Amino acid sequence: MSDERALQHALDVEVLRNLGQRYARAADARDYDAVGALFHPDAVIDGLRGSSTLEDYLELSRNTPPAYEKSMHVLGDPLIELEVGADEATLDTYAVVYQIGATREGGGNSTLGVRYLDVVERRDRDWRIRRRRTELRFMT
Repeated sequence: MSDERALQHALDVEVLRNLGQRYARAADARDYDAVGALFHPDAVIDGLRGSSTLEDYLELSRNTPPAYEKSMHVLGDPLIELEVGADEATLDTYAVVYQIGATREGGGNSTLGVRYLDVVERRDRDWRIRRRRTELRFMT
């Protein structure tokens, strides 16, 4: 492998590593424009509420009253599968999500263990998520 290809691969891996961190911060800030910018427009999201297009996912997120006042995503280091020179990769990321200040009467704080399984794709030199599957591992 040439030095140039090795350097590009290392740079791509770092961009991919940052995708999850940018998602966590945008989701916790409820900045749905920033969340949407991390996905390709034709992305599919298989989440805890079912499967949806990006547009439907963002609309539901914007229009559903939050169940908690605050949240904080703490992500483990993602397992990144990316071949040198490829324009598609997979990310497998474990996260703990703390949800604080239940907005519903009788609700308490919650902690979730989730696993994000992402297929990401580079289009026009820009890496974004094309498909996300979220698995709930535990909830306390």
